[in-house]
Order: sequence, then structure tokens, then C-alpha cells
Amino acid sequence: MKRLYTLLSGFCFLAVACMPAAAKDFIAGFEDIPLVKGFRQIENDNFSFGNEETRYIETELKANGRRSFAEVKKFYLDSLKQLGWHPLKDSDSELHFYRENDVLEINKISKSPLRIRIILKNRT
Repeated sequence: MKRLYTLLSGFCFLAVACMPAAAKDFIAGFEDIPLVKGFRQIENDNFSFGNEETRYIETELKANGRRSFAEVKKFYLDSLKQLGWHPLKDSDSELHFYRENDVLEINKISKSPLRIRIILKNRT
């Protein structure tokens, strides 16, 4: 019995340790878009309308310190691929991804402090 308890305890520890996505913070109002470390969501700038077929969701994030858009691009290019998003295009100030019927846009609004706008909408 003691051995079974030890085995179950070890399994539970491994299950919790192997859940990196659950440990991440996600952007409020977006199902599974992670929040970049060092950024905070600007609460009064959230905008959303529509339903599952015709939705549009928009929010802004602001860096807590000095951050570059290159860091934001790297974070989202790495993390969104793991969540099923595919890169569509990118430039020095924007990123576009698609997944099934959705498009995700990430745009740089200002440089200092770095502010970005995130938009999720249906593909047209």
C-alpha cells in the first residue's frame, strides 16, 4: 500500500510539473492566447462583439518595462505554433496568424512604452 501511495504521489507531481501551458497567464477575453511576460492587459481597452461565426475581439497590452517588438514576435511565433496557430505574415510592426476560421493580428501601436493591439476575428 505504501508503494502504491508513493507511485501515485510521484505521478501527480509529474503531471503538475509537465503542464507549462496551465502555468502561463492568458489574455482575458481570448480563449488561449498567452500573455507575454512583462506585459499587462489594459482593461478599459477591451472590445468584443459577434458570435462564434462572426466574432471580433480586440484588446491592448502595455509593457511594464523596456521591451521590444522583436521579443513579442519571438514569443508569439514560438508559443502560438504550439497552440495550433500558423503564421500568415509578419513585419517590423505586425504579426498575422490563422487557425481554422480565425485570424489573429498582433500590431505594435507605440514604441515607448511598447503597446500592442491584439485582434481576433473570423476569416473572410
